[in-house]
Amino acid sequence: MAKRKLLLPAAATSALLVFSGFTLDVAVAAPAPVAGATAPATATATAPADVPATAATLAPAADGVSTATVATPAEGGESAGAAAPAAPATPTGAPALALTSYDPRTGDAVLTATGNAAGNAAGNAAATPGTSTADVQPGRLIDSPPTPAAPQGALVAVTGVKEASDGTVAVTTRPATLPELLGDANTSLKAPVDPASIRVEPQVEGLKASVDIGPTSGRGTITSGLGLSADATVPLPNGSSVRLSGSVRIDPAVSFSYQGGLGVLAPQQARVGFDLGAHADWHVSGTNLAAGASVKIPLAKLGASPVVMVGPLPVVINLNLTLSAAISADGTVTIDAEQSYDGHWGVHSDYAGGQGWTTTTEPGTSTVSPLRLALSGNASVRTGLLAEGSIALYDAVGVKASIEPYLRTAVNGSVVLGGATPSVNGTLDLYGGLDIDGALMARLAVLGTPVLEKELPFLAFHREWPITSQSVGQAPTGSPVWAQLDSSAGDDNRSAYLKTRPDWDPGARKASCPDGSRLIGLSHGSDRGLCTNATSATNATTADPWDAGHASAVVHDETYVTTDWAYGYTKAQCPAGHVATGYSRNGRSIGVLCAKSAAPLSTSVHTAWFDKGDNRPAAAGGGDFAYRYSKGQCADGEFVTGVAYSQPWYELWASRPYALLCQKPA
Repeated sequence: MAKRKLLLPAAATSALLVFSGFTLDVAVAAPAPVAGATAPATATATAPADVPATAATLAPAADGVSTATVATPAEGGESAGAAAPAAPATPTGAPALALTSYDPRTGDAVLTATGNAAGNAAGNAAATPGTSTADVQPGRLIDSPPTPAAPQGALVAVTGVKEASDGTVAVTTRPATLPELLGDANTSLKAPVDPASIRVEPQVEGLKASVDIGPTSGRGTITSGLGLSADATVPLPNGSSVRLSGSVRIDPAVSFSYQGGLGVLAPQQARVGFDLGAHADWHVSGTNLAAGASVKIPLAKLGASPVVMVGPLPVVINLNLTLSAAISADGTVTIDAEQSYDGHWGVHSDYAGGQGWTTTTEPGTSTVSPLRLALSGNASVRTGLLAEGSIALYDAVGVKASIEPYLRTAVNGSVVLGGATPSVNGTLDLYGGLDIDGALMARLAVLGTPVLEKELPFLAFHREWPITSQSVGQAPTGSPVWAQLDSSAGDDNRSAYLKTRPDWDPGARKASCPDGSRLIGLSHGSDRGLCTNATSATNATTADPWDAGHASAVVHDETYVTTDWAYGYTKAQCPAGHVATGYSRNGRSIGVLCAKSAAPLSTSVHTAWFDKGDNRPAAAGGGDFAYRYSKGQCADGEFVTGVAYSQPWYELWASRPYALLCQKPA
């Protein structure tokens, strides 16, 4: 299977801040493609000239949802050596049948004439045996929408038949594929999901659901959709609690396309995905949230199984979503905030013959608006609306993803904004952000494509943009500074000194720590890092680690390695007496910006591996600087002096860090 990079289409994000007459509107362009990388090839194949496009529509939820289709499978095409395209399967016209029993492990199933089942339930005469089941023969397809016996629907081929006298028929089956059903058909559909058809499973007490009447857009401009409201207090692991109240409206849409071309073997092109529009207004409050407080509060699990009618043939799509509020803090803070989110986003998996599968993220647009803030303490607090979803054809999941627009507030002191008497005593930094993450699921055998044993993670989309920064009065002293870096969208140079100097690693994506701090953490699977000036003994600040002459070196290889501290990996290690204050990535090469240390270093070092999960000190500061990614972090009083890296099996075009070399001061 070809492995392709994530394609990030051009998009724009914006943030609106309104505080007592002060308005700030910031537009942020989506990132440019990664330097030196090639975008996924776009399939250019077209449907055969003599195969017209087949109309696709969503079946109304009220139309015979439990009725299965019995069909003669597609035949001919290239798989049979024929010149003519493979015509789609042909429904037999059998009277209504329902799949009343199905075991996907064994393939055993039972079909019942719906007239029989309905008649018995109503006390009427049963259907005549055989009148509905005669068309169920070996070799034919059974295409069932969701039923209690098969909640995700079923697409199978009959291998054996045993008819009963009560109008039921027991069959043995094997899994069938869409090429057997659709042949060389050419069709596509993108349509909003009927909010009335969405199943809601509340996850917090008192959750209320409502359906707005009117057309849905499927593109985030909410004119109607599914509304949810909640008001709950949730305990946190550290003993504190968070009060969460507010509402969210969602507007999901599904995408499906299919273009035959290889007979009944495999499609020429296919797509499955979902788009999500959402608007949320939340009020979050908590007292003395402590460092390390991180919680995901599930609000509701949502499910829908729209049926796409390709001509007379049904194709079942299963969409599942979990909506949560995500809250984290990296210090001690009291928060009382109101904020809103609005936007539309999309995630799709696309297949092209000869190229394999690619996954595309469409960041769309995001608006994150803080409406009122009252904070005190010293922390960076992140509050977001998290949507975790998956899209499947029948029971074969195609893509799963998480989408989170969020607001990050960094405060040192006390802040009241948006009220009658706004005030800032200390420092305040506000950021809007959007994270999209997920994986292509390698289980789409229903499309006749190759099946892998593992999921294929795709490059995540992450964007964080500044909203406002204010400093009034005197901030508390002796408090450490934490800076979260991210070079996934472009250079993130925080060093004022380096901004006056030539590019320290031309052609690479890079990030540097603010002056006076040093690198202390990196993430695996993303381009995010963490800087600080904290010490572990007193939680106070250290002096500027960079010597007054600003001597530095950029290292990509093992020139300065004296001991193999990460066997099997390339090690970019600083020269003796240097500490890391930045990092870079250019395809398969990772670089470390090494600043000559102003103070001597000891010979005490250790390796911190983080490729298989977080490896961070207990009560680590800095917060979750790479949400949903594994992270490595040296202790507060240590220095990063080396990075071990390699190419993951699923990402051959780029290297990722696997371990840090942590060194203590003398």
